[in-house]
Amino acid sequence: MSENIYLNTFQTHNSRSTEKDQQKECVSDKRDGVCMMVLLSVLLFLSLLVNAVLAYLYYTNNTNQIMGYEPVTNNSNLAVNKPSLPCNYKERWVQDKSRFYIFSTDTMDWNSSRERCQDLGGDLVIINSIEEQEFLAQQIVTSDALVLHWIGLTDRQTEGTWLWVDNTPLNIHLSWWSLPPDDYNAEDPLGEDCAVLNGYLSGEKWGDISCLKKERSICEIPCS
Repeated sequence: MSENIYLNTFQTHNSRSTEKDQQKECVSDKRDGVCMMVLLSVLLFLSLLVNAVLAYLYYTNNTNQIMGYEPVTNNSNLAVNKPSLPCNYKERWVQDKSRFYIFSTDTMDWNSSRERCQDLGGDLVIINSIEEQEFLAQQIVTSDALVLHWIGLTDRQTEGTWLWVDNTPLNIHLSWWSLPPDDYNAEDPLGEDCAVLNGYLSGEKWGDISCLKKERSICEIPCS
């Protein structure tokens, strides 16, 4: 009889122990499940955050490309030293090799045009090679600008002695006059002392006109 009581007591104890172990396992499983849910939630949040950041960067980059004003370039290595310009600035920037050319859309006299170029960090263009002359002529043809453009060449100091704006004498072997300069003074008593690139002529030849006339211009700005 006592043996049965002992046996029942042992079985009852084992049953309670097993029940406690099952409860512990259940609690452990629940904790593991909660931890797993928290971990998945964190990973999902991080994934959404990364996607949001990438989407923002992509949108910002595309917006900058659409909204940003960049100069027309003839060279993939675009310089970064372009001056800050007002929003209504409409002149056309073209890069070739180590310099920018700026083709104005408004008209001013030769002195005012030169001052504009200097304000931008350069000067009226100096043409010192066949390649440069042909490049500028092609730009005028491409933009359909059949007008006159001031260049940085004048003989105001001494009549007949043509100097570039850096005081370099004109090389007669690198000149493209449509006709020899004649200093015609019927319209201006001071004569015709400033040179233009003539978009009306085939090959965009040079001409001499009064410096007081209002024409477009071509600026030249070095870049690095």
